[in-house]
Amino acid sequence: MLTLLAALLVAQAHAHGAPHNPPPMARAPAPKPNGSTVELKVGQEISKAYVAKPKRRPRGAVLVVHEWWGLNDWVKHMADKLAEAGYLALAVDLYRGKSTSDPKEAAALMEAKDEKWDDAVEEAGLEWLKANAKRARIATIGWCMGGGESLKASLNDPKDVSATVMFYGHPVEDVEKLKTLRGPLLGIWGNEDKSIPPSAVAAFHKALKKARVKHEFHAYDAGHGFANPSSGAYQSAAATDAWKKTKKFLARTIRK
Repeated sequence: MLTLLAALLVAQAHAHGAPHNPPPMARAPAPKPNGSTVELKVGQEISKAYVAKPKRRPRGAVLVVHEWWGLNDWVKHMADKLAEAGYLALAVDLYRGKSTSDPKEAAALMEAKDEKWDDAVEEAGLEWLKANAKRARIATIGWCMGGGESLKASLNDPKDVSATVMFYGHPVEDVEKLKTLRGPLLGIWGNEDKSIPPSAVAAFHKALKKARVKHEFHAYDAGHGFANPSSGAYQSAAATDAWKKTKKFLARTIRK
């Protein structure tokens, strides 16, 4: 019975964009976060988020969505890097304060999350950025589970999102849904990713093309999670190049 339950949990996790046979988290610690915590009003509840602010007036704003591990220090560090580039970055928390470095716990957290709550948190995050970014254009970005959530946040609120970045996130092939996107999309993929293989990326490209959504894809000879130094799948050269392409994409699409 336990084996059956475990198999069901893994199958459900894959349906949400979880990595196939995920590598364990490595022991390389992320740098200490430099930002602060803010509270987002979500219905009658409060959701805490991490904010990283640029030194000067924001040149753009970015909603940041975490991997299936939760809102950990690496995701906060990526928000800090966006702030260093001149963007106001807000990293939302879909797990209500929980995070883990264990793949089984991550799968359980992802499976237990409430899609309506996630959508509401992401919408609250976008509203917070609109109120605090001084009319700057807004992009979304996410990795792994967060890559799919980045796309979903843009689809749920296309009027407020000018660009979408997804690192090996779950694609959407519904052409009519994709037509609602009002800005371009950047997709970063791993050719050795078993959860989102090249065939799935090709199908996504075809759907985006039919929907007439401007997009650019970059694929590397790496597996799922290659951009995160704390992942066992980390590939330094691929991660560095992907981040350079991300910064160029953001500069082109939302930077004032």
